Order: sequence, then structure tokens, then C-alpha cells
Amino acid sequence: MFENTFQGPGAGTYMSHTWEILLMLLIAFLLGLLLGYILWYRYRKMHAEVQAGYDRLKAQHNDLEKDHASLRYQAEELEKDNKNHRAKIMNLNADIAIVNGKLKACEEKLSAAAGGSGKNVVMGAAAPAPPKSDNLKKVEGIGPKIEKLINDMGIWTFRQLADTAVEKLQKILDDAGPAYHISDPTTWPKQAGMAADGKWDELKEYQDRLIGGKDAG
Repeated sequence: MFENTFQGPGAGTYMSHTWEILLMLLIAFLLGLLLGYILWYRYRKMHAEVQAGYDRLKAQHNDLEKDHASLRYQAEELEKDNKNHRAKIMNLNADIAIVNGKLKACEEKLSAAAGGSGKNVVMGAAAPAPPKSDNLKKVEGIGPKIEKLINDMGIWTFRQLADTAVEKLQKILDDAGPAYHISDPTTWPKQAGMAADGKWDELKEYQDRLIGGKDAG
């Protein structure tokens, strides 16, 4: 096949060698084309993988930028809230100082008044009982403990209770704690008014319609 093309008889020999050369060139060309296709395919695959990785990293970068912007906004809002809280604390401290000053002045006045009258003044003590007090437990819904709470607020008689707003009585109960939240003072002033006027029969008829001091009707 690889004989010397310049040797051998006849023109047929040259023609056959020419075809052999062309065939070898064609095979080399096809091999080169196949190799180029393989290399191009691998390059394209690698490029696609790199591009996909780049897209993922870019998406993550965008998400991180959004998170960073959100965190920065939250940090700025927290800083604003912190400044507002500091300002409120300063205002409250100033108010406390003013109240303490007024309280001290009141204590000094009370102390001076007590010294002049020869009596001791006890801050925060219950209001003293009047010369005559009523049995407030006759009002349905008021027991011994609630009567003491009311007495501590300076309410000792039926007339005083009748003149007391329901809202004030409710606040007394609310301030006393959860154990007194079940009580309803809505009818207490009305009952006390009947008792103060000596309308005991009318009070009894009214109380017969009550359930635990609450108007059932």
C-alpha cells in the first residue's frame, strides 16, 4: 500500500496510490473532525456548568444584598426606637424627680402640721373611721373583706357609699387583685341609698331580685 509511487509499471499504479493518499487524508480529516467535536462538546458542557454555577452565585449574591439591606433598615429602626426610649426614660426620670420633690414638700407640711397639733401623721394609713359607721355588709355583694377595702378608702356609712361612683368602687376592687374581680359593685350605691333613707322593706324587695349583688332582671 505504501509502495514508492515513482516505481512500478503503468499509470494505473499512480492512480491507485493517489486514491490511497486521498483516503488517508479523508480519514485524517474525519478523525480531526471527530476529535474537534469531542473537544467542542466537552467545552460546551463545561461552559454550561460554569454558567449555571455563576448564575447560582449571582442569585445568592442578590439574596445576600437584599438581606443586608433589610438588616440595615431594621438596625436603623432599632436605633430610632432606642433613641426614643432613652428620651422617654429621661422624661420619666425628670417627672419622678418632680414628684419626689412635691412628695417631700407635702411630707414636710404634714410633719409641721402634726408637730403643731401634737399628733403623729402616718403616711399611707387607712382613713380614720367617722364617729358613727354603718354595717356596709347589709349591702348584698359586700362581705367583710370588701367592707374593709371600702373602709380603707374612707367610705364608712351608707350615705357615703350611695354617693360613691360605681367606677370608683370598681377601681377599688381591681386594685385589690384578681380575687375581687368577680364582684360587681353596680347595685351597691342604690342599695346603700335605700339603707341610708331607712327604706329597709324596699331594700329587701330589691335584694330579692339580686343574685350575688347583681341585678338579675
